[in-house]
Amino acid sequence: MRNSIATVTLENLSPLSMSRQHDDPKLEGESHGDYDARTWRSKMHVSNGSVVIPLAAMFSSIVEGCKYSGKQIPGKGKSTWTQKFASGIMLTDDIRINIDPATVNCVIINANADGVRGSGKRVTRRFPSIPRWEATFDVHILDPIITKDVFAEMVEIAGLFIGIGQGRPGMKSPAGNGRFKLVKLAWQDNRKLAA
Repeated sequence: MRNSIATVTLENLSPLSMSRQHDDPKLEGESHGDYDARTWRSKMHVSNGSVVIPLAAMFSSIVEGCKYSGKQIPGKGKSTWTQKFASGIMLTDDIRINIDPATVNCVIINANADGVRGSGKRVTRRFPSIPRWEATFDVHILDPIITKDVFAEMVEIAGLFIGIGQGRPGMKSPAGNGRFKLVKLAWQDNRKLAA
C-alpha cells in the first residue's frame, strides 16, 4: 500500500510556549526560583540549533482536533474520524521552526507550585515564549479514507481549538498559547485506483 503525503505549512495565531521537563543540575544552595530563572531555556525542545515542535505534540494536536470536532465519517454509522487519524497518519520527524533558542525570551507567570490548578501555593515560573513562528512539514497519510479536504479541516480545528505547547487551549488554559492556522497544504495522492 502506498501512502499519500500532506506537506503542511502553518503560521501561528498566538505565541508558542514550551514546558519540556529537563534535568539540568541545581547549583549548591540555589533556590527553586533562582534555578527556574537560570534554566528556563532548557524547557524548549531544540535540535541542531533550532527550536522544534515535537512530532508527538503535533500528532496529538491533530488527533485531538478530530475528537473535538466529533465529526462522523459519511457512510460509517456513528464512527468519527478520531480513530482513523490516530492510526492512519504518521509524522516521522520533529518539526523545525528555524528559530535560534538563544533569541527566545521568556514569559513570567504566577503558577501553582505543584502544577495542579487551584491547589494552593503559587510561585513565579518562567517559560519560553515565541511570539511569531511558522513551520512546514510532511504528514504521511496511511489510511486512504483520509482525503485532502478532511485532513485540512481537522488540522484547522486542531489549530484553533487544541493548539500545541504549554498554555494551549486544549489543556483548558486561559493563556491560549500555541494556536495556529493552515496556510498551505500540498497533497501528493499516491493511492492506487480501486479494482
